[in-house]
Amino acid sequence: MSDLKPFMGKKVHVITSDARFFEGILEGYDKSTNIILSNCIERIIYSPDDEDAEDTNQEIPLGVYIMRGNEVVCIGEIDDELYGAINWQTLKGQPLKSTKNPLK
Repeated sequence: MSDLKPFMGKKVHVITSDARFFEGILEGYDKSTNIILSNCIERIIYSPDDEDAEDTNQEIPLGVYIMRGNEVVCIGEIDDELYGAINWQTLKGQPLKSTKNPLK
């Protein structure tokens, strides 16, 4: 993964290898892409046809959260203008596929 220095102290989204979606402020990282997020939340976004879904998406507060680098697939800086226009409670989407390879 490329250098994360430009993202330090900024709000980022992180997608993990098990298709989870996190948001927080990047506080630190190392050469293995282990990362530390503060004010971290996990967002659970339901698909339109998910019968088990609650009425709205979920936002789970996690506080300070440490992620192992081998679980991180993507890190992206949040654009405040675009972010402010999103209604996270009513947004729907299709589930991401896991990037983990099943053991045989």
